[in-house]
Amino acid sequence: MDWSAAVAEIRSGNECGVEALYAAVSDCARGQLFHSVDPQAVDDHVQEILMIVQEAIRSGELRDPHCLMGFVRTVTRRQVAVHIRAMILRRRRLISVESTAAPVAPSHESPEARLAIRERIAVVGRILGRLCPRDREILVRFYYDEQESQQICREMELTATQFRLYKSRALAKCGDLTHHTRRIQSTSPLRIA
Repeated sequence: MDWSAAVAEIRSGNECGVEALYAAVSDCARGQLFHSVDPQAVDDHVQEILMIVQEAIRSGELRDPHCLMGFVRTVTRRQVAVHIRAMILRRRRLISVESTAAPVAPSHESPEARLAIRERIAVVGRILGRLCPRDREILVRFYYDEQESQQICREMELTATQFRLYKSRALAKCGDLTHHTRRIQSTSPLRIA
């Protein structure tokens, strides 16, 4: 179709040109819009595209009337891209609002995790209680209090070799006691309180 007459009518303000343009925009843009936007919003997007094309014709941005349908397709693609970007931003905001709306306690702060930690602490306490006082003091000061080995050696009057030897033997004893405790727990029947 020769769009020169329709473009001239639109520039002059004649509504017949706008009707022809609307029919062409509707035919050209609807197919692409149906694949990209909500079907209920297709008519709104067709109207937006029509307004953009009309404004471009009236302002003289469209120089060659024979390129009108190519211009309509370009405007349609750009409107689809704008719509997709807006949906992505909306989803991001929705996700961030949903993730901050219902704060979830970290898994290590759950009642089950706190109970498990308390049980481990009790087991470690029982195992440490079965060590000789010197070995217990070495392990507590080194691992729990995070004291330097030189400080422990100086204050407990140990050589570096004695410290390493006592510490490794104490750890081995703890490993044996842990293994023994687990073996007993796995063989004992469940007690229901």
